Amino acid sequence: MLIEDRRKRLLDTVNSRGSLSVADAERTLAVSRMTVHRDLDVLSAQGLVRKVHGGVVALSQRGSDLFDARAQPFEDRLSICREAKKAVAKHVYKLIAKANMLLLDSSTTVFYLHEMLGNEAETRETYTVTGSLPLFTELARKQNGLRAALHGGEPHVRTGSLVGPLAVNSLTDTRFDFVVLSCLGVLPEEGAIFVSSSDEVVLKQAYVKHSRRAILAVDTSKFGQSGAHKLGDISSFDYVVTEKGAFTQEEFAAQTKKESRK
Repeated sequence: MLIEDRRKRLLDTVNSRGSLSVADAERTLAVSRMTVHRDLDVLSAQGLVRKVHGGVVALSQRGSDLFDARAQPFEDRLSICREAKKAVAKHVYKLIAKANMLLLDSSTTVFYLHEMLGNEAETRETYTVTGSLPLFTELARKQNGLRAALHGGEPHVRTGSLVGPLAVNSLTDTRFDFVVLSCLGVLPEEGAIFVSSSDEVVLKQAYVKHSRRAILAVDTSKFGQSGAHKLGDISSFDYVVTEKGAFTQEEFAAQTKKESRK
């Protein structure tokens, strides 16, 4: 196979999957690891992919911002691992049920909280802010002690969530009891969390800054996946919630360490 054909096949595979590990590339192309690394270096230098831990991710261009090709429209992501996401949301709800001020991100995992929030008669009000138009639409229909609001921003070109300087600035002088957010991937052993765009990094870091406690809500299918943009470390979160349950940051770290020894 010609070098150009091999690299084109490699790029097509990355773009179709959204990401590709070095090991998978070796099997796909039936070439050595050294050859794979050389080809990926070339594609990275051409701005066609971005190298991450253990492989590469596909990139799309929007002005000066690069975002992961897995940043699909909301509707396309909603049915992926649906039952696991619903289980995550149920565990999260147990942590936030008595909160007065909530900040919720625009992920499809967090979206499923709408099935629980505002369903019980409450004498107090829960004020909930989000950058997700679909989640806001669902919450605005609730009648029992729930007030919903959208923060500022402009719709992301791919996902539709509200991002940008207006989104960050609209959080000024506001303090939340909890922020609940999800991510694109997690490397548990490294304690690293990844999202799909630089817009998300800035916004979600602001979310955490303006909240007393932070919850990372993520199903385990995202474990072992990295991404184009590192959000931060798991240690920044008070809780990590998966379909298996809710864990304090210390409990999650201990569990990860235990599993790595098996």
